[in-house]
Formats: sequence, C-alpha cells, structure tokens
Amino acid sequence: MKFYNREREQVFFEKLVKAQGKKFVVLYGRRRIGKTFLMKKLFPDAKYFFVEVKRQEVLLKEFSQDISKAIFLNWYDFFIELFSKGKVIVFDEFQNFFLVEPSILSALQHAWDDTESEVKLIVLGSYVGLMKKLFMDNKLPLFGRSDYFIKLKPFGVLESVSILRKFGYSLKDAIEIYCITGGVPKYLLHFQDKRRLSDKIFELFIDEFGPLKEEAKNLLVLEFGSEHRSFFSILEAIGANSRSLSEISDLTGINSKSISKFLDDLLNAYDIVEREMPVFGRKTRGSKYIIKDKFYRFYFQLLYRNLKEIDFRPNEVHKRILENFPTYMGITFEDVCAEIFKEKGKELLGFAPQGIGKQWGKVPGTKNETYDIDIVVFDEEHIAFVECKWTNKKVGLETYRKLIERSTYINTANKQVSYVIVSKSGFTRDLLEMNDKSVFLFTPEELFAESK
Repeated sequence: MKFYNREREQVFFEKLVKAQGKKFVVLYGRRRIGKTFLMKKLFPDAKYFFVEVKRQEVLLKEFSQDISKAIFLNWYDFFIELFSKGKVIVFDEFQNFFLVEPSILSALQHAWDDTESEVKLIVLGSYVGLMKKLFMDNKLPLFGRSDYFIKLKPFGVLESVSILRKFGYSLKDAIEIYCITGGVPKYLLHFQDKRRLSDKIFELFIDEFGPLKEEAKNLLVLEFGSEHRSFFSILEAIGANSRSLSEISDLTGINSKSISKFLDDLLNAYDIVEREMPVFGRKTRGSKYIIKDKFYRFYFQLLYRNLKEIDFRPNEVHKRILENFPTYMGITFEDVCAEIFKEKGKELLGFAPQGIGKQWGKVPGTKNETYDIDIVVFDEEHIAFVECKWTNKKVGLETYRKLIERSTYINTANKQVSYVIVSKSGFTRDLLEMNDKSVFLFTPEELFAESK
C-alpha cells in the first residue's frame, strides 16, 4: 500500500527516536487502521514482536529465540535483555499479553522501571477498550508508565476523497465511499479496483465471499466479548440516527439504567459512539447518541438487520440497501459538511470556527413542535446556520426560508449571521438569483475545491 497521509505521525516518531532517554509509546486504534503498516514503514529495522494468544511458555520460547540463543525462564529476564539490546522495539497486538497471562505485564513494568537504556518501546493495540484499561486503570501495573498514549485515526474526508479520486471515482462517488468506509485505509483499498458503486457494495458486503460482509460483526464480537449481543442491539437501535437514551431503551427493551452503562462503555471505553447535545442551551437530558465510526454506522443501519437474508436472497437485500442508502447519506453527509467547515471554515465562510455542532429543540411558544438545524458554525463574532442536502433534486427557496425561520429560535445578538446551504445537485434559478450577501450556496465541487 502506498504511504498516504501520515505526515504528522512520521514527524512525531522521527523526533521520538532522537529524544534522549527511554520512551514508552502506546499507539492504539481500531483494526485495519494501519498501525502495523505505519511502524514497518517508519522502523523497518525495529525489533518487532507479534503477540499471539497462546500458552505463555510457548510465547516466551518463541520471543527468546528472536533475541538470544538461550531460552529465558521468566518474562522479567527476557524484557531486561530485550531493553538492553534494542533501539526501537515494537509489540503488535500488545493487549494479548493480558489475555495470555496478566502477570506478564507486571514483569514488563518491573523491567521497564529497572531499565536505563535509550530504548524506545512502542506497543500497538487494536482492542480499544482493553488498551485503555491496561494503561489507565490505576489498579493495573502499567498505569502511568507510558510517555505517550496516541490514537491512530482514520483518514479524514479530504484525504479519503483525494485517494479515491486517484482511483478514478467521481467526487460524489468518492464522498459516498468515504461515508461507507469511514476513511479506514484497509477499506479504502477495497475500492482501488474501480467499478460502479452499487456493484462494489454487492461485491464487498453481500457476495458469498465478500471481504467486508462479516467484518464489522467479527471485529466487534472480539471487542465486546460475551456482552456483544447487548451492544449490538443498542448499535442497531441507533443506526445512522441520533437517538435519545429513552428512544434506545424503547427500541431495545433494555432498561434505562443498563442502557446508560452500555452507552458509557461505547462512548468512553470503545470510542464507537458519541453523545451530541444542542450547541445552545446545553442540557444533559436533551443529549442524543450517534455511531461515530461511519463503517459501523453503515453496517448497523443497512446490513445488520439483513444478515439472515443475505445468503438466501442476496439480490433482494442488495436492492433494499440501495433503496435506503440515500437516507443514510442524507444523515451522514451532515458529518461530511461539518468536517469540511472545521478544516476550511476560514476559506469558505470568512471566519475560523471556534465551535461546530447541531441544534435542535422545541419551537418557542409551542408544546410539542420541534425543530432542528443540521449544523451551526460559530466564533465569538459570527454564526452560520447550515442545511445539508444529499438528494438528486435541486434545492430552492423553500429550504432557504425554513433555515431562516429556524435560525430565529436562536439568540444571535451581537453576531454576524450567515446562512449556508450545501446541495449535492445544485440550486434552482430563483435561489441562485436571490440577492442576499448573507447566504452561501455550495455544491460538493465548491466544498472540495483546492485552496487558491
């Protein structure tokens, strides 16, 4: 795989190896994100160990043979010898030490504390929840030992779209593929062999041998363990929608107290879900939850409920997914726009955002009528209300008027107000000819245009 978009990480690790003293780095992130590829690219001569789940005696023997003719009798002696010899040491799937034998981590901790060399120890982990526990739980031996605790993130929308355009996709197809893959490098590569997007969805997710058909399920079963069924029910209930705690409880049949615990784990331990609150008038009881990881979001919105049918009626499932895909994109495109404005707000809107979020609530003066605004972008002096449309119809004056009306529910005193509409298919003539300098109209081509 070509080395894409890891310049910041490359600069960090180049400085790390030049730093004085020993350094302990934890690099974690979901599977397929490119941790191993990054390390092998940056440190081809590093001492590299892949930690498999097997009997510790077998694992210790194999690791011993990598650094010595002798077989170490205990883990402490192995680590002490390793740290004295290696300049850069990498342990891949490090969390498996805990699954093999938790006492190995105590041996590593003591050896690390006793080491005075210039060694740089880098440990990689894919089980996000377990990696956080190993280094953040003050009851475990490695608490406080890491110098850096780094999450390797997927590619952003700008980088992902750039890669996909080089594969030959149109801008609109590239945006849709990003909303399916979430910018995970391994998944983007599955689209390198360019075909029509609807055909690729069948090939990757529905075909009997589709490489991504069981991907999300298999990864999350490993992550969640014995409680995976409850987590899956919650994620299915959320899908691509923002859901309140009570809505999730009603849809799953799980009581709100248990739901709160599961959601807290999804939010903090596993980093799969995020909690959204209105950017104005923040109230915890008004919060909603959404699946942050777009690949998992796509899976639970469009695939999970169809798994039992895929093997028997694949064409029907494919048709159903394609029929519901525009709804999925309508919601997820809001995230794309928010990401773009975060990166290019100064260029597109004339001010650098200090905050970006969603807004919803009750219409003032009514009991049950509600409103929502897709995105609100603001700083101390400016505020922009944004409507995002991923449809095959041109957007007209009605959308503009609704956005204006909804914006009046927000106190915008002492702020310069602007209105932004982003439309996949462009705009009607009456909207384009409207003479209002506070209105910004963007197509995807304009959002993704290179900076001048």
